[in-house]
Amino acid sequence: MLACRVARDAPLMRSRRTPPMSAPDLPVPTETAWLPWCLSESPETSPHPGALPPIPAGGDGWLIVPERGQLADCHTDLQAVSRWLARQKDNPLTLEAYRHEIERFLLWLGLARGKALSEATGEDISLFDDLLQYPERWPQWYGERYPRFDPRWRPWTRKLSARSRHEALTTVERCYAWLIKQGYLRYNPFEVSAVRLRTPRTAAVQERYLDARLWQAVLAQVQAMPQATAPQRARYHRTRWVVMALYALLARASEFCSARMGDLVAIRRPSGVQWWWQVRGKHRTEADAPDQVPIPPALIEELSRYRNHLGLSPLPEPGETTPMVVSLYPKREGWAPVNRSTLWRVVKQVFTATADTIEADDPDGAAHLRAASPHWLRHTGITHRIDEGLGLKEAQALSRHRSLKDLGTYAHADRDALYARVAGWRALPAAELGEAP
Repeated sequence: MLACRVARDAPLMRSRRTPPMSAPDLPVPTETAWLPWCLSESPETSPHPGALPPIPAGGDGWLIVPERGQLADCHTDLQAVSRWLARQKDNPLTLEAYRHEIERFLLWLGLARGKALSEATGEDISLFDDLLQYPERWPQWYGERYPRFDPRWRPWTRKLSARSRHEALTTVERCYAWLIKQGYLRYNPFEVSAVRLRTPRTAAVQERYLDARLWQAVLAQVQAMPQATAPQRARYHRTRWVVMALYALLARASEFCSARMGDLVAIRRPSGVQWWWQVRGKHRTEADAPDQVPIPPALIEELSRYRNHLGLSPLPEPGETTPMVVSLYPKREGWAPVNRSTLWRVVKQVFTATADTIEADDPDGAAHLRAASPHWLRHTGITHRIDEGLGLKEAQALSRHRSLKDLGTYAHADRDALYARVAGWRALPAAELGEAP
């Protein structure tokens, strides 16, 4: 118990040892590129995020099988983990999710517990779950959002939801299970921990969206953005395009950031020209045929407006490589796509400004907006279409949502109708119940 308390309360500390370097005559698997922060050439400098000290690379922990099975050429735990990550190289979204979760676990295990992956015990796994559930017990591991190179960066910014906690634990458990299957490890420390990996039940209704009133407030806020100077106009046009496109295309932020304008394809039909977005999103690899998402004509008008601001032709050419949303000053900085953190910041600024505007008249709505993220625009678009009468099958095709059952949580109109059925119920007056009026 004392050891657990020390681990919780101690500041971020250097691990007991620096990562062992591979012998010069031993080939290092190239998969370490999936974890570029793992290895440090010097004890004085570290490639780790947040300028954190190096962690144990491992390779001789008590869990390791001497022969190392199919991973005999992996001399450290980090190389073995990288081999596991490399299996997702054709699925970049899954790769990023796995890398994100395993990185946070390895940083905590190495710095807070002084252990490598192959040295973890059931107690370590239980404490990691404690870390995810009770940030107040581990305050040194949580902090405000900062760039990864900032010394103030911390792996977690807030307490995880039940679903996010489950995903974090499941990802680490999958890594251990795969390493055991390959004959690299003997046992899975999850099996002797106090952690029970039960998938949490999803909410009966999707709450992470903006109702029609809040959505109109956001649109009004975008329209009211200043445009007096060139930098202001650049921010206005980029923000307007991002907000409208994420909502109309039901796009995920990762999909939108990686898309090119040439992915918007014009198809001639008897009724006229139709525009479709060809996208390989979640659960898709480069080997898969892209999904086809119809584009509303009004969004094509928004695209032309944005392209005109950039000095481009109104409509994209086939195969055009211009990013779907570009850096703020493309002619000066190059036609580089924005990253997800920039996209997140653009949308959050709009939500925060809208919340400030409506705070006095609608404090609850303002609080809801401050909690919103860019992904809520996708949820908002799905919800509004279903409320307008779009069937779940059609909504599934538009949103490329995997689960038709989960998509039913967006059907708020059905819940409103159900509520209306009970809203007319009246209790007996107090006098008729024999009570004093």
